[in-house]
Amino acid sequence: MIELTYDEVFTFENIYKAHMRGRRAKRDKIPLVKFEAAMLGNLYELYRKIEAGKFRLGGYNHFTVFEPKRREIQTLHYADRVVQHVLCDEVLAPYFTQRAILDNTVCQLGKGSHFALKRFEEKLHNYIRTHGTKGYILKCDILKYFPSIPHCKLKEIFSGEIRDERLKRLVEHIIDSYHTDSGFLKNYGYDCLTPDPDKSGRGVPIGNQTSQIFGMFYLNKVDRLVKEKLRVKIYSRYMDDFLLVHEDKQFLQSALKELTAAVESLGLKFNSKTQIFPLKNGVTYLGYKYRVTPTGKVVKTVKAKTQRRLRSRARLLKKAYLEGVIDSERVRMSVAAFHGHLMHANSYGLENELAAKLGAICHADGK
Repeated sequence: MIELTYDEVFTFENIYKAHMRGRRAKRDKIPLVKFEAAMLGNLYELYRKIEAGKFRLGGYNHFTVFEPKRREIQTLHYADRVVQHVLCDEVLAPYFTQRAILDNTVCQLGKGSHFALKRFEEKLHNYIRTHGTKGYILKCDILKYFPSIPHCKLKEIFSGEIRDERLKRLVEHIIDSYHTDSGFLKNYGYDCLTPDPDKSGRGVPIGNQTSQIFGMFYLNKVDRLVKEKLRVKIYSRYMDDFLLVHEDKQFLQSALKELTAAVESLGLKFNSKTQIFPLKNGVTYLGYKYRVTPTGKVVKTVKAKTQRRLRSRARLLKKAYLEGVIDSERVRMSVAAFHGHLMHANSYGLENELAAKLGAICHADGK
């Protein structure tokens, strides 16, 4: 149980520290520039509003990103993000990340996608040494995870762990501040949970810091089922994408039935990507393709879609440089980013190909 009180959490000092953390890598953003023009006054005004219990979220900005896939992103105004920084950093993250299993690898200090991949690879190598290449993979994916999370169950999980009523109301206010469009939900077979046509009772905005913690812990029931009841040794979850490896196909079929029931009890459902297939077929996980050779060697490459995206990106960079839109330094930064992604896989050929296309530009200006 979280014993911290609202007044202990939302001190002026914590609000100031949250602002200092929140402005990192955003110093050139117009909303932040405006906020910092009268920083202390703005922070004090925010503090007084919180202290008086008058704080309310100001609504969301919406935009679309297209890489690595199309997503609708919702972000709060800067002052609202400062409040979420305080709530997450001082209350939610310290408490709920400590109660997550080790193989829940997203949004936690010292973890992330490469932690998940490294741990999965180590366990996979150990499995192959014991069982050979015979076995099966159950790969699961939640259908429209963030847009479909039910508010009532989310509040039950998170508010139920908070003792202070004012903190509890703030968490519930943030959860209820956003509702996924009912038409969107119906397209995927999800029902609305309130009689109000403008409030579906489902969904958390992808751009919120709180949403990342909500998404990390909401499936804790599933994690506990896999590790504590089913006792599956090879399990990895990164938000709504997770997989299990086992030598017995019938065991995984039975596990899928239990997992489906657990997911449905949380008001969610699996999508069509959820399936069981032989280990020898390999698996795609977190942007990388794993292939197991007949001799038991694990070969890791970037998936084909990512390869096409990187090649297209290289062509656009070269075109933009030749047209004078960007300079050679911007190209060098992109090449370094390509290397940072490809160095974790057996993709030397692709990296050399990209370097050959952009190498001359990277050495421009005598650098």
